[in-house]
Amino acid sequence: MSDEDWEDDIVRALRSLTTDESASLEIVLIDAVAEWLLSGANPGDGYDEGHAGHLVSTLFTALDTARTFQPQQQPPVTDEIEHARTKVVDGAHELAKAGGEGIQLIVSRLIPALMAELRNNAGERGKQAHGVFGYLLYALAIGTGEEQDPAVMDGLTAAFVAWDAVLRGGYVVPWRPRPPSAD
Repeated sequence: MSDEDWEDDIVRALRSLTTDESASLEIVLIDAVAEWLLSGANPGDGYDEGHAGHLVSTLFTALDTARTFQPQQQPPVTDEIEHARTKVVDGAHELAKAGGEGIQLIVSRLIPALMAELRNNAGERGKQAHGVFGYLLYALAIGTGEEQDPAVMDGLTAAFVAWDAVLRGGYVVPWRPRPPSAD
């Protein structure tokens, strides 16, 4: 697959993201980020561009997966979560319109932010998961602009916490094995 084909796939995924798929994107992203953070591929320290790049790729894969997966259980949607989801979708569409330049912009924003997040919270996987999730989606929400919107990060934090409660309540995405029952 050429670089152009790869970028076209990402642009298509960005363009096709809908607010109805936002919950899917969130849980797929949380699952993938947590999987990597808890795996042997996570060095625990000494993070570099390759580690951050892997997480950016995780975002792009999650965008594609969100189109084909609807979680059977979802957290309640608050106004702040709804605001963040709307901004994520709008920003994704804006990045898609920019094509390859939009992809380059999001990658250039995310690599240093993710490296810093991983390094600053080395050894604290929960904080890393929360921060990585937030940065990945916040970069989408900003789109091609520069304007920061603290309400978006508040909404993303609320979404992460809400999903954490759903997962702690026993929800398991269908591609993960169910834990043994405590009966």
